Amino acid sequence: MTQYLELYSTYSQTLKCPCKQISMNYNTFISIEYTFHQICTSVFITQGWINFLNEEYYVNDLYINDYRVTSIFTFQALNTFCGLAIQTTSIRLSQFYSNQYVSAFVIPSEIFEPQVQTLVDQFISSTTHDFLLSISTVRETTQSNALFSAQLTNYEMYLFGGRGYAYTDPESYGDCSCSISATCIEQSSMFRYSNGRVLYSVPGMYTGCYTVDSLLQSNLQCFYNQTCINKVLSYYATPPSMNITALDNSLPSNFFRNSTLEEVINEMMVEQFIPSIIYNTYYNVCQPTECTYTYQTKNSIIYIVTTLIGLLGGLITVLKLIVPPVVIFIRKEKERSRPDIEIIEGEDRYTVGQKLKNYLITYNTFPSVPPSTDERLLQSERISTRVYIILLTLSLAILLLYTSLINVTQTVNVNAPTMIKYLELYSTYSQTLKCPCKQVSISYNTFISIEYTFHQICTSVFISQDWIDYLSKSYGSNGVHMHDFRDTSPFTFQALSTLCDLINQTVSIRLSQFNSSQYVSASVISSDVFKSQVQSLIDQFRLSATNDFLLSLTTIRNTTQSNALFSGLQTNYYFITQNDTQWPDPYVVTYGNCSCSSSPKCIAQSGIYNYPDPKILFSVPGIYIGCYVIESVLQSDLRCFYNQTCIDQLQAHFLSTSLMNITTLDESLLGKLRKNSTIEEVVGQLMMVQWNQSIMYDEYFNACQPFECTYTHQIKNKLIYIVTTLIGLLGGLITMLKLIVPRVIRFVRRKQEQPTPPIELYSTYPQTLICPCTQISINYDTFISIEYTFHQVCTSFFVNPDWIRYLSDNYQAGSVSSFDFRSMGPYLFQALNAFCELVNQTISIRLTQFYSSQYVSSSVISSDVFKSQAQSLIDQFNSSTTSDFLLSLTTIRNTTQSNALLAGPLTNYGFGTDIGYEYPFFYPQIYDGCSCEISAVCSYQARICDYSCNSPSFFVPGFYMACYIIESLLQSDLRCFYNQTCIDELQSYFIYSPLINITSLNASLPSRFLPNSTFEEIVNGLMIEQWNPSDQSVMYERYFNACRPSECTYIQETKNSIIYIVTTLIGLLGGLITALKLVVPRLVKFVTFCIRKWRMRNAAVIPVINT
Repeated sequence: MTQYLELYSTYSQTLKCPCKQISMNYNTFISIEYTFHQICTSVFITQGWINFLNEEYYVNDLYINDYRVTSIFTFQALNTFCGLAIQTTSIRLSQFYSNQYVSAFVIPSEIFEPQVQTLVDQFISSTTHDFLLSISTVRETTQSNALFSAQLTNYEMYLFGGRGYAYTDPESYGDCSCSISATCIEQSSMFRYSNGRVLYSVPGMYTGCYTVDSLLQSNLQCFYNQTCINKVLSYYATPPSMNITALDNSLPSNFFRNSTLEEVINEMMVEQFIPSIIYNTYYNVCQPTECTYTYQTKNSIIYIVTTLIGLLGGLITVLKLIVPPVVIFIRKEKERSRPDIEIIEGEDRYTVGQKLKNYLITYNTFPSVPPSTDERLLQSERISTRVYIILLTLSLAILLLYTSLINVTQTVNVNAPTMIKYLELYSTYSQTLKCPCKQVSISYNTFISIEYTFHQICTSVFISQDWIDYLSKSYGSNGVHMHDFRDTSPFTFQALSTLCDLINQTVSIRLSQFNSSQYVSASVISSDVFKSQVQSLIDQFRLSATNDFLLSLTTIRNTTQSNALFSGLQTNYYFITQNDTQWPDPYVVTYGNCSCSSSPKCIAQSGIYNYPDPKILFSVPGIYIGCYVIESVLQSDLRCFYNQTCIDQLQAHFLSTSLMNITTLDESLLGKLRKNSTIEEVVGQLMMVQWNQSIMYDEYFNACQPFECTYTHQIKNKLIYIVTTLIGLLGGLITMLKLIVPRVIRFVRRKQEQPTPPIELYSTYPQTLICPCTQISINYDTFISIEYTFHQVCTSFFVNPDWIRYLSDNYQAGSVSSFDFRSMGPYLFQALNAFCELVNQTISIRLTQFYSSQYVSSSVISSDVFKSQAQSLIDQFNSSTTSDFLLSLTTIRNTTQSNALLAGPLTNYGFGTDIGYEYPFFYPQIYDGCSCEISAVCSYQARICDYSCNSPSFFVPGFYMACYIIESLLQSDLRCFYNQTCIDELQSYFIYSPLINITSLNASLPSRFLPNSTFEEIVNGLMIEQWNPSDQSVMYERYFNACRPSECTYIQETKNSIIYIVTTLIGLLGGLITALKLVVPRLVKFVTFCIRKWRMRNAAVIPVINT
């Protein structure tokens, strides 16, 4: 890396270092630490603290809105939010770490680090939005369904004369009614029970319609102050057994003491995310094989010398052949042009032809040195000359024909092409054109723009607060029938507003996540293919966003029905107190022949009633009421609100002092929908009338930044190439022929090896083999196929509607205890069926999304490594799908308990009345000493018993009763339904309908679960018995074919081949011999001269003396 950094500092504009590994998991170079708000590690969310708060409920007489009662649920909710935030962050971080970062070339540090920081920011934003959306969905659907809190914080209940039918009425806080808003609140206080006087108002804490909504508007300022805490504790009958210490105000925090819990939760309760970006790890995993860069320079001396040697021999030989005839020709032309020279017409001895013939006969290119006069030797030299000339002529002719006639594949490079140039090239050379991208990974929002138009209902007056307030006052102070449109319509349009709001949030969040996704292409993709691929991505986004929302909504709908949660509108249950008892019995509402105990989709026409006469004065076209508000809304349509006459007729029955000016919906804006399309059909389209998308190819091309384009095409050799080739070989040919002609020539046949298939090459050259992929990104479904087998109960008779109906027929309200298995059985098996359907739907949706993900590899991956990586992807899919499903389920379970939502069968709370009192008192159910007020998982074994249930007749093996039906099911197992004897004994207590033939589950079938495995254990395994074996799920050949390697290269040590040696010698021999002929004689003369001079200097001098 040090060398790379040095090169980058000098050649940053042209340096390119291709990565051997172009894709790597984020956790290779990113590490994210985080710190939660201190409340999540404090004593205030511990079970010990909650148990202490709960003890006060049984010691003192307290009002239901007293802080000492509501705080039990407040801190359960706070515990829930901390747990969900921690679990969500952990799951999402694990998924984030498994994402792939793609770079074809080494990314410089100053670009890499901001890119990765952006990825981290997107992760934090995406995780937070998903977390808040899940909570928002639960909160808003809870309010829309008007679910009744057993704390009596959103509805109050009363009985005329303390007997008979129990009525409900929305609670109000100041001028705010819980019928139109869940955010109504008042200061949380402690009261003196005897006179209702306020003892102490707890700073920052509020009470409202639902615990969760009031908590979000509260703050923790009191719990940063030890004095405030001590003041609160002073009103408790017994001091806590634990040490209660205030939160530490000195700790650094992004929040204020008076920051609302909503502000804290909007940051996922995280004080700080601390990312670490490790560049050198990224560089090492990238493993650049080489680096190239360009710079301007002169030709080196070695290049000049080798080029001259290559051409010298040919040039000298050609000039030797050409120059003498040219000189002779020019001289003759000059002589002919002289007027004073006498031209003799007849030669006395030779003609010109005879001279030429004699020249050719005596021409000798192999003269002896010194020249010989031996006729026999001269004759041999002349024959060699003729053979030499013939072979040279033939060789040159063949070479000339070959180089001029053959088709040559020419590779052309175009540097930094513009899009217009690329399109021109593609129109001509589409089959061979390749333009490598400098940036192989590009965010979708670079080249995709998606806009959408919601159904007009989502921007109309009909979901405004003004319209909902107007409906809530539509019957004045008069009484109305409980199913009257004027009473139920505020919730109907709240539910419609909720659906619009949730879909808008979902689309916005998913679009943000989609825009930050990466499109991967190693080379420029042609416009047609690119637009087709991107359109497919957009279609996948729309399908995925739709499925995610519908799955979330379905999960809430199913769990709401499975838990039989009581609607404050009494649309699914009602309670009647018999004359001889002070304890009411729950009764299930039926619509026609449909019972809310067996289906949440029972509905009836909504209308205006002539109260107290049950006669309908006006039926509202297209609008229905049913077990739950959302269920009835989904089956309704808006036809009446496209018709001004219908709206006027409806308003004619309103008792408001002034009618609201209402304009109908515009039928021309429906798009493909109809005015009588059900809301469920509209929601199935994400309430979209139109999607508008723009695919910008030019933006993609510019972001790709192709640094060059190469293409190949067939051409004839150009004249200059032919001439230079002949010149380059002529010297070598002449020299070789001079050496070979006198001797025997052997012709060597060339045998061409057949290439080894690349897959087989891995066994021979695993370390050096590289096969670049033509297609570097491949959808998972190309090479992965995942199949699975559900637990047999999901296809058994025990989730069949006939079985559930059979159980319902054996329950008679008023004669069977609500704690009797015969009472709870229908709900338990509805819940079981709901789990089977939800898991199946979840896996199907997640598998579709998984298949559309892309595997990235620049080169073919070996089979073993590939299968290992693919299996890891499958394992991540299994883990991620399971975690997401369980997180969604946990969110619903925990918020349901935190809000103390009342179960219709009274499994978590009961209520009764003192004789003569109209207002009932609610109390938590106790299971084996465990109170549903502080835990939803309290339970005991399911039983068959009399009405009082004091003396059970039969304990159902493996089944339990708990505060909520889902909690009951999760703690139960199927051991009884694997046993025919147990089933038969159970059926013997079903006396209200004929027995049916039921076959037990098959214990002999292979299973990874035991007959006594709890449903929670089964659900934690997604109710899957078996995922198909890995060797069947991963198909290497399909991956290889999709990769489409264009070539394979590998390195091996070998000697130079005879062909290489011969051709090299031919190319250099002529030039070397000629160069040596010129250099050696002169070098010898120079050396001889030097030696002579040296000897002369050292010769002895003898003086001559004359005497």
